[in-house]
Amino acid sequence: MQRVLICLVGIKRLAHFVAGLTNVDPDTTPPVYKQYHYVQYSGLVPASATASVSFPPDSGTFRYVIIQQQFQAHDALCIKEVEVVLRGAY
Repeated sequence: MQRVLICLVGIKRLAHFVAGLTNVDPDTTPPVYKQYHYVQYSGLVPASATASVSFPPDSGTFRYVIIQQQFQAHDALCIKEVEVVLRGAY
């Protein structure tokens, strides 16, 4: 089984964000932080850098990808580019 690899290019510095997989349509039910199958990026993403996270091969099959960061009231998450690939398929 292949792993899912999620790559982000952020225009704002991200830290400790989570990438999640779900079959629940986020347009119907907004995702709740860490209440889905997820992996967490540990650390601060350097400015203008690409960050990657991988799910284990036995993660299952999902339809939607969620990228979230735990926010303060004044924070926002701004992502320039998200790429989802199956490892070994690119």
